[in-house]
Amino acid sequence: MAKMDIATFKTAFDGGTRPNRFEVNIPTDTGDLETLLVKAASMPAETIGILQIPFRGRVAKLPGDRAYAEWTFTCLDDTTHKLRDALTTWHRTFNQHEANVPDNVDVLDGDSSSYTNITVKQLDMMGGDHTCVMLNVCWPTEVGAIDLSYDTADQATEFACTIAYDYLSECG
Repeated sequence: MAKMDIATFKTAFDGGTRPNRFEVNIPTDTGDLETLLVKAASMPAETIGILQIPFRGRVAKLPGDRAYAEWTFTCLDDTTHKLRDALTTWHRTFNQHEANVPDNVDVLDGDSSSYTNITVKQLDMMGGDHTCVMLNVCWPTEVGAIDLSYDTADQATEFACTIAYDYLSECG
């Protein structure tokens, strides 16, 4: 049996990771602005459904299909609104406000250049890549509201963006 003391724990833990060490890359025409202005994100969840098969009064549970929930991140809004404008322009590509149609029919087939891949990196304590996943065939389902209020002081303006994607892969 392994020795269970604080020194053993600290050696095994190896300093751990920190939730404030991350980087998100969304290919836009804003350069690296999104890397700086994404304030909060998450490593996307991975879910496999459960196939339940009744058998003689019991239920056999087997692995089902993999599913990917939408992924949301939070952005700071700078004075030029450059990142928000890029995200809302991308969002309108899939369905325009007045016409209620996409910019062009190619966005419906999934092979359009309107879709992109997004990388989410968890960084180690020295700033190097610890874990990196790629969200593949992404498009924005929502560019969130910017809340405005006379009551709010000493805060930066921010908004959320929600992305749908087809599947995850490891960065390589």
